[in-house]
Amino acid sequence: MLTHPATEILLPRAENRYVLAMLAARRARQLTSGACPTINLETPSRVTMACEEIGAGSVVYRYGKLDVVVPEHPTIIAAREAAMRENRAKEEEERMEEHSRFMRQADRQANEEIFEKAGISVEDASLIAERLISHVTQLEQEERKAAEEAIAQADETQADQPDKEDDADEEESSEIEAQ
Repeated sequence: MLTHPATEILLPRAENRYVLAMLAARRARQLTSGACPTINLETPSRVTMACEEIGAGSVVYRYGKLDVVVPEHPTIIAAREAAMRENRAKEEEERMEEHSRFMRQADRQANEEIFEKAGISVEDASLIAERLISHVTQLEQEERKAAEEAIAQADETQADQPDKEDDADEEESSEIEAQ
């Protein structure tokens, strides 16, 4: 290997050269896939970075165990957690929608029972409600028109009356002209 540190220095950390090469290659693949480096280096070579980590002791070979634990990149962890939060929010929203639909259905059934006790069908009650709403809307429109007319009439009467201040100003200006 043309790496730093040299293979001879790293050899005590593995059973043999083959295991050392496999460990360095596996760690280099993990780094390429987005694993977080355990030490800070300014090298573009992932193999050199893997060998430096093995030399520093932050990546170790465990005898008889070939699987290495990969520290995940923070963006991968954040994306996974965001997806989980989004799924939980969707499930909660669906649950709330199901609950509200159930409550509306229960209210409708209760209303039907009330109407039946009063001797009114649901269709008649709906018709009564529509008429009531249209009547209230009509009353509101009439009140709005009356208010607008009152404002317009007040504006007209105010425009017809001369301002007392204007009269006083005119008298002062005529006195000044007379002198």
